Amino acid sequence: MSSDETTILDNEESVNKESAKSLLNSEGFGISNGVSTILALLAGFYATKTPKFTALGALLSLLLTDPINDSFSIYVSMKHNNSEIAYNKFLETFLSQVSIQFLFLVVLFYSSNVYNAFITSCVIGLGLLLYDYNKRFKNKKEIAKELSKILTLIFITFVINTLFYKYYHNKL
Repeated sequence: MSSDETTILDNEESVNKESAKSLLNSEGFGISNGVSTILALLAGFYATKTPKFTALGALLSLLLTDPINDSFSIYVSMKHNNSEIAYNKFLETFLSQVSIQFLFLVVLFYSSNVYNAFITSCVIGLGLLLYDYNKRFKNKKEIAKELSKILTLIFITFVINTLFYKYYHNKL
């Protein structure tokens, strides 16, 4: 193999590694996914008047399944390009997401009710999202736009669950 061919292969490998690294920010994924998932669930729990004990059981189940499933899916989707980077992303996203979800589980555990946990979690979640977005996005308009997307998703979840509870709580 000529030196030109070796250089081309080295450059392709470097580009592939850099592309794989830039495709997913593990901490950002864990924060965005963890915050949006848990806040949407807590909004739904509050809207449907779910007892705290039931909500704790649901979040514990989610803590045991969601981070591992999300991280494994990311691993599988990246493995064909570079199994080492895929494995590292698996670990990073798992640890980030499980840490965020555990934090919200603790908030719910120590809160007097689901509503207080939801309000406290909204404040913590907004802080985490601002931390993450300020780290990754340079444009303040982009930060506001991304925050509005997540908050809209959480609000839609709350409205749907409220309507569901209103129309079906005595029928099911």
